[in-house]
Amino acid sequence: MRSPIKVASKGGRLNLFLLEMIIVLLFFSVASAVILKAFVAADRMSAENIRLERMSFCAQSAAEIFSDTGDIAETAEILFEIDSERFEGATRIDIPLDEKCNYSYLKDVSLFMTMKVTESEYEGKFKAMNISFKDDEGNVLYEINTAAYVPERTVLFDEE
Repeated sequence: MRSPIKVASKGGRLNLFLLEMIIVLLFFSVASAVILKAFVAADRMSAENIRLERMSFCAQSAAEIFSDTGDIAETAEILFEIDSERFEGATRIDIPLDEKCNYSYLKDVSLFMTMKVTESEYEGKFKAMNISFKDDEGNVLYEINTAAYVPERTVLFDEE
């Protein structure tokens, strides 16, 4: 006659150990997936911050040049070495840029920098300019406003 109590096999302890190892491996695999996802998100945020920092430096440079010259065409020429005669008399310039905010004509264009001179109530003396960066889809990524005081040229007594 058989006994109602089952006898544990000799491999019973080994089976419990393997089950515990599988549970621990599952825990570590889930934890590593979460950590890997966090590192990927941090890397993406770091790249976006570098891109915004480059746009900021480019916009600040354009703002400083414009506040010194007061001319949008001359600003584009000094900043990106674009021929200013192309933009003579323009009030808006769209400049294609690459990821590093360098002038990029028909290659690797990922940004567009728009410099637009706005009207002011002090015509001829005070010029305001809006600088904005847009991506391929037209979303504004960064924007800054600047102004320049352009004094009227007066003729001195000895000049003619």
